[in-house]
Amino acid sequence: MKVGLFGGTFNPIHIGHLINAQFIREEFNLDFIVFIPTKYPVHKELEDNVSAEHRYQMVKLAIQGVDYFKVSRLEIDREKPSYTIYTVEEILQKNPDWELFFIIGYDAFNEINTWKEWKRLLMTIDFIIMKRPGDVLHRRFKKYMSRIHCANNPVIDVSSSVIRDRVRSGKSIKYLLPGRVEQYIYKHGLYKSER
Repeated sequence: MKVGLFGGTFNPIHIGHLINAQFIREEFNLDFIVFIPTKYPVHKELEDNVSAEHRYQMVKLAIQGVDYFKVSRLEIDREKPSYTIYTVEEILQKNPDWELFFIIGYDAFNEINTWKEWKRLLMTIDFIIMKRPGDVLHRRFKKYMSRIHCANNPVIDVSSSVIRDRVRSGKSIKYLLPGRVEQYIYKHGLYKSER
């Protein structure tokens, strides 16, 4: 079974995440994609102090009714910061027949050498990189190229930070994320406070 792992803070999840996941699933013939919200992001600061539970619920709402998209509590239920290598190994231990593909943005992938046990990670699973035109991978990854795949994904110019800023300033976020997620944000008063 071919399974995509899409990790992130999803603060909040938006149409860019979903459209890219859809394109990648089709391009790489993945059986399904598991969204994995992180509780304590190791490589970036979590803005606006939105709890892991809220972020998990927003992903759950965003993918509701799509049976080839799933969401995992694996990282948000951990008490300590999560490292991708441990998440991947735990998933493979429970599902040894899965062929895993980690979905990641170009910028994050080019900094993967700062991740815990990054070389072992690159030897363990394949990576699908969401690139923009003109993006070039660093030569340090040359020996791992058989495990690195570049997606022909569309460039969706939407970001979680833009959505948070728009909520804070009282602007509409309609069409930037699924309606159920928009309603959840307003119902729970997320992203209203100043930084």
